[in-house]
This record gives sequence, C-alpha cells and structure tokens, in this order.
Amino acid sequence: MKQKLYAVITGDVAKSSRFAGEEREKLLVVLKKAFSTVEDVLGTDIMAFPFEIFRGDSFQGVIRKPELSLKAVVLIRASIRSSFKTTLKDSIDARLAIGIGTIDFLPVKNSGEGDGEAYRNSGPALDTMSKHSRMIIINTPNKAMNDELNVECAMLDTIISRWTAEQADAIIETLKGKTQEEMAEMFTISQPAVKKRVDSSNFYAFQLMLKRFNNLLAPSQEHISNT
Repeated sequence: MKQKLYAVITGDVAKSSRFAGEEREKLLVVLKKAFSTVEDVLGTDIMAFPFEIFRGDSFQGVIRKPELSLKAVVLIRASIRSSFKTTLKDSIDARLAIGIGTIDFLPVKNSGEGDGEAYRNSGPALDTMSKHSRMIIINTPNKAMNDELNVECAMLDTIISRWTAEQADAIIETLKGKTQEEMAEMFTISQPAVKKRVDSSNFYAFQLMLKRFNNLLAPSQEHISNT
C-alpha cells in the first residue's frame, strides 16, 4: 500500500542577529502572524503539526498536503517581507526548506522529535542553504523532480527577493481570494494601483510555478517515488 506523504517545512530568519530587544519581540509576533496566515489561506486542518518556533528565529511545521507546501512557504516569506517596511536592500526574509516524504514518527508535543523521510529531506537541507545563497529549496524522494524544482526555486527566489512590502501585501491578499477592488479599499489606493502592484510582482509567473508544483505532487500521481 502506498504510504502517505507529508511536507516538513523548516526555516529560519536570515541575518536575524540584527534583532535585539523589542525588535526581536516583534519578529516573534510577525512569525506567529505568518503561520496564522498559512492556516487562514490553506485551511485550519492543513497542519499535521503546527509551526513551532525554536532557538529564537528558527521554526518547523508539518503539512498534511505536500502539494500546498510551496504556497505555505511563499505566504510565510510574503508575511515577513510585508511586516517590515524597509528598503529592498535591508528587507527581512526567511530561508525555508521543504522536505517531502513519508513520516515514521509524528510527535505529539515537539516537532523536532519527529522522524522519517520528510524530516530528513528538510532539516539538513536548511543547514546548507546559506552557503549557496538560497532562500527556498525543495527535496523529494525523486531526483529528477528535485533537479527540476531546484531550477524553479532559484527563479522563484529571484522574484520574491524583489517584492516590496506593498507588493507582498498584495500577494497575500490575492492568495486570500480578495478582489483588486477589495484590496483598493483596504489599502486606500486605486484599483489600477493595486493591479500595478500585482503585475509588477510577477504574480503570473508565480501562479504557473504553483500549478506545476501541484501537478508534480498531485496525490493521484505515482512518480514521486524513487526510480
């Protein structure tokens, strides 16, 4: 019988040493808000294990539906970028590693105590990301799939790294299903201005990758297993 696949998302805030005192407290609030946004957009039952913060700026969570893990990661990065109104050069961001695979043991209290293929594909990958200046990486049990996703994640990194806080806000609300008219009222700007934010964020290219990722990991497909 085919074993159920999960996605383990492990992340940390890049260059978090810049935070101290009240700024670090704000960072924790922002992270918790980002995790709440993921549940709001993807559904409250999406988490097999809720996101948990450890070591101050690192976090981990387990997603029941691997095909939604990339959207979760983008929501987290967009939430962080939108919460700190800085220049692009000084923008706050997070590194995130998605590990896809089976889980042998899903803990009750501490996510870090879990074990299985998905965990092994996630945590260790995060440790290597800073050396390669990567912000998103996806590891699955399928090498050919990993090779494709490696290229696509590099391109997605380039897109997200150019999002301003205002563009990130527009991305989040778009993923929540808000119309541009609703966002215009929310942001107190015109609808054409909202459209400009969405279009200049390369949202169309991002949507294509989400669709491709979903097709690769669709539950009905068998080709994710090692060959």
